[in-house]
Amino acid sequence: MADLKTKSIKLLHDTKADIWSKAGRHLQYVTEHSKITNKILIQKSSVTHYTNAFEKSYYRHFEPFDFIHPETYFHVLKDVWVVGSEAHVFFEPDQLFSICSSLKGVAERKIRRPIPLLSQDIEEPVFILASRAPGNRGHFLVEHLARLTASGGIIKELGGCKYLVTAGHRKWQLPYLKKMDIPESDVIEANAGSTFCKKAYYVPTLCTGEIVTASLDRYYHDLRNRFLEGVKPSGKGAPVFLTRKDAPDRKLSNEDEIFSVAKSFFPDIESVALSKLSLDQQISLFRKAPVVMGAHSQSFRNVLFTSDALVVQLLQGFRKLSNEYYKWAQNYNYLGNIGNSLCLPLFSEIPFNTNQDWIYPADKFEKEMSRLMSLLNDQKYHLA
Repeated sequence: MADLKTKSIKLLHDTKADIWSKAGRHLQYVTEHSKITNKILIQKSSVTHYTNAFEKSYYRHFEPFDFIHPETYFHVLKDVWVVGSEAHVFFEPDQLFSICSSLKGVAERKIRRPIPLLSQDIEEPVFILASRAPGNRGHFLVEHLARLTASGGIIKELGGCKYLVTAGHRKWQLPYLKKMDIPESDVIEANAGSTFCKKAYYVPTLCTGEIVTASLDRYYHDLRNRFLEGVKPSGKGAPVFLTRKDAPDRKLSNEDEIFSVAKSFFPDIESVALSKLSLDQQISLFRKAPVVMGAHSQSFRNVLFTSDALVVQLLQGFRKLSNEYYKWAQNYNYLGNIGNSLCLPLFSEIPFNTNQDWIYPADKFEKEMSRLMSLLNDQKYHLA
């Protein structure tokens, strides 16, 4: 019954968005409103010019990635609706608060609009943690926990609050929030449709763009310290190969063949599915791993917890800035560098179709691994 109710609520909201769009009742995208009662500066405008030194050594060339961090404010709002899985904020049923760059590309007809009669009401102050890609743990760590980390001091000064997460995602997000010293009782799951907040705290993503989205490194240093607290290395772990056999799409069709090549260079390497591990088990695994490799996926978010490791991401397509997987992989390489890990993307150099299964040429991978091992020996890199 609960699942049927959720589906019905979503359907009603989707229907309203579609009908209003077709009827010409378009959204008003606003950046200022009388319901914004306060704005507190979180970060000044800056740019991180990221250079992956190890990748440059391997390819003998590297074009720097720019992570653009706009001037960003912590917004105190009153009487607003938070709607849909990506937590669009409305001042009025047709007035969308539009300051988050990662949400600006969503088609109007796909943005659910508030239905006041069906809304869940929250009286207490609440931080809107929910945002885009709510089920993706990579986005959650790279973008949303960074927002929370940047806001922690202000929230404390304001006397604390509850935390609003997307419907259906509270359970898996709780262990992450526990690491942030947020009690389970303070985490509220939003309505699948509309949630009305008497007082809300809102911070957009801290880096512009939809793919190159990493925030300032100080936020990740803080996250790394919090998550590693109490996790003591108990000796050196085994090299790790991150499998995608349990993924819904983008499976590496010849993964067994690629794993066999990896095993010829690292005999003790183990194939691991993170879906079978708790958050603490994942942190411990990456904390101890001297090598982490596999097909690019959100699993590589955990390289933030590596130290002096070798991290190899296998990517579809070519080493070009037009390759969205290359750009997204650099977010993870940026995290890995915080723990002094050596991060290297390798490319199939085969054209691909987004979200379809793919192959990585095994003979190519074997040659690349030989070159990689020679580079490690020649430059006297020492792995954990």
